[in-house]
Amino acid sequence: MSVLNRRAARAAVVAAAGLAALGLSAVTASAKADYAFKASPHSVKVGGRVHLKGYAAKDDDLFQKFCVQERHGRGWRNVKCAHGADFDGGSVDTWVKTTHRGTLQFRGALYETDWGSNKLHLQLVTPTETVRVR
Repeated sequence: MSVLNRRAARAAVVAAAGLAALGLSAVTASAKADYAFKASPHSVKVGGRVHLKGYAAKDDDLFQKFCVQERHGRGWRNVKCAHGADFDGGSVDTWVKTTHRGTLQFRGALYETDWGSNKLHLQLVTPTETVRVR
């Protein structure tokens, strides 16, 4: 192999390594979210209790807070919220007593602050869990 070919091969390897490092840094810059939420049982008698359990977190350095919510009419109200922290929305493990027949809907919601303020904004919601009250 000639000197020119070795230099060209070395330059190609260095360029490929640089592009790979640049690509990896771009991929790791995006925040990834991890969450889970469960309501059980999915069918309960009036006066029975529903177990709500979940957590959520994103890997960015903003303050986060996880809440369990119940649908009321067209909106959602918080049943219980975790304390929250940087990098971690926290977890919630609670029980709700049913008071009337019908269908109840629950979800988990992750709130996060903006960079410039301390206001919490909704960032992520889990799929809705439905409980039938008979």
